[in-house]
Amino acid sequence: MKLVSRATGQEISPGSTVHMQSGPTAGRAWRFEHIVERPDGNHHVHVTRISGKFGRIPRQYHPDVFGCEITIDITWRRSVRNAAHHAWTKVDDYLMAGAFALVPLAFFEHYHWAETITSSLRFGGH
Repeated sequence: MKLVSRATGQEISPGSTVHMQSGPTAGRAWRFEHIVERPDGNHHVHVTRISGKFGRIPRQYHPDVFGCEITIDITWRRSVRNAAHHAWTKVDDYLMAGAFALVPLAFFEHYHWAETITSSLRFGGH
């Protein structure tokens, strides 16, 4: 993930100074630390600034406040690999669940209902 300035189109590296473009404190300088992924899926920018009494004050803002946007760079190979891995883990989980479900079913059929099932389906040759 990269933080990119909309005005210049250049990537902003961690440790760089960014200025607020909107809001009540427009023009205030902040130090860009890193990008944070929120629980709701949105990405915010973690920034800090110096305060006399408290040292560095950390905050998280939406990148629009700084006139920036977040770009996610992923190659098509990595995308295909992630999709294949995700599909295989789903198949593997379902195969394991099926194997675990067959054990009690086989035990039940073998000891309790084997004769009834075979006689009702007429596998016994009678």
